Amino acid sequence: MAGGLPTTKNQLMNINLPKQYISISQVNLWLQDSKKYIDRYFLELPEEPSIYMDFGKQFATDCEAFIKDGQLNETFPTFYLDKMQPFIGKESEKEIGLSINGIQVRGFIDVYDKDNNTVIDFKTSGKQWTQETLQSSLQMRTYALAMYTNGAEIPTSQINWLETKVVNNALQFTGRTDEITYQFSMTEMLQAVELIYETAVEISKEYDYFLMNKDKIYG
Repeated sequence: MAGGLPTTKNQLMNINLPKQYISISQVNLWLQDSKKYIDRYFLELPEEPSIYMDFGKQFATDCEAFIKDGQLNETFPTFYLDKMQPFIGKESEKEIGLSINGIQVRGFIDVYDKDNNTVIDFKTSGKQWTQETLQSSLQMRTYALAMYTNGAEIPTSQINWLETKVVNNALQFTGRTDEITYQFSMTEMLQAVELIYETAVEISKEYDYFLMNKDKIYG
């Protein structure tokens, strides 16, 4: 069930996006590099290979298998088993949705601990996640809001971070980890709504221009 939430500063307008929904990764990509967004979603060019993306996807697969079925894949970091045990049987890869002035926002929560009303996301990176990183995370603000609008109280948001490093052009875990928690305020979550809507408007305008002129530009 998708929670419906209007924006507070923008007038309702017709939004035309390359997909029927928008994700936080799409929003972040547009904000970081609009050309890459256009290549991927307007022109539908294949993504360039990335050791970081491949590593993250494999870890997500390993976590889901362990949480849902207790399955231990060969690539799962055994040093992290003790910290994963409490998540067995919790909701894994939980799909969430929001409707912001008709814009469908979709995402997947790595783990939702219903008993403690906690949204948990695993992060692998060389740079440590901090309290400030979590507080500024558009993804975590949005996931917290989605759970709140779907009937829960504002949840606790938690990042489980595992450090990685590059060795011989491949990523590996260092064994260093951390857990950071925070509970967003309503103001912080509504700021996420504003940013998502404003970004969708920008994408829509650019996409309309693209559709009208793609034959001239790319023909």
